Amino acid sequence: MNALRLRVGAQNPSQFSDWINHVSEPLDWSDMKDSNKWYKYFRGNVSQVPVRILRLLKEISPDASNLFYEGPDRIWDAMWTEDVRALWHICNFSGYEYKNQDKTESTCFMGNALKFSETVYNFECNLILQSKIYGEIDFRLFTESIALYRIHKIINEIHRTDEIGPYRCVKMCLKTQNVTNELKALGIYDFVHDEIISTEISRLNSEPCYRASVGTSDVTSYALDPFSHCSTTERMEVLRIN
Repeated sequence: MNALRLRVGAQNPSQFSDWINHVSEPLDWSDMKDSNKWYKYFRGNVSQVPVRILRLLKEISPDASNLFYEGPDRIWDAMWTEDVRALWHICNFSGYEYKNQDKTESTCFMGNALKFSETVYNFECNLILQSKIYGEIDFRLFTESIALYRIHKIINEIHRTDEIGPYRCVKMCLKTQNVTNELKALGIYDFVHDEIISTEISRLNSEPCYRASVGTSDVTSYALDPFSHCSTTERMEVLRIN
């Protein structure tokens, strides 16, 4: 609901209900002016799927159902889906191949022809370069980083990898102001932040091989701030980024 509110420029549920009333006049809806009708949806305080509300909203915003089930830029899919193919589809990104590459240009770095380690390497390098060059990371890349992290978790459960990049990518995105601001505007920053850290702590405690690759015994400290264990500058040397 907050995603729709932000999209139409409404500052609060009351303004959103004003907007709903205005655009729904030709649809002969009942009066939606009472903002109290909307507060529970903005807070996520519902016991079941709001089918009727979604059906109404779909008449004025065709992707309303997708936003509800998948989240902005598919963040809920990235965090919760068990379908690894869906996760991989979310990760279909293009990035930056060299320093000072024009932002309108991009190079595809993912696909079936690449090993998972190559995909992780490309993705992490891309995030570091985008952060260093432009000072920010697109929210879409945050969602992709979560999906890549989830794929890494699935692979690591059945086949050891030495990758530590996926979690660093997630945290790198969370450190950027624009991603933080977007999550806070959506009202989900604390939830997403705490869920990601909790998942990493659980992984480090239950996956000895992963913990060995990370190289720490203080799993909570690492989950909170992996960059205090290995700075971005040190990591760039490991990745051979000039």
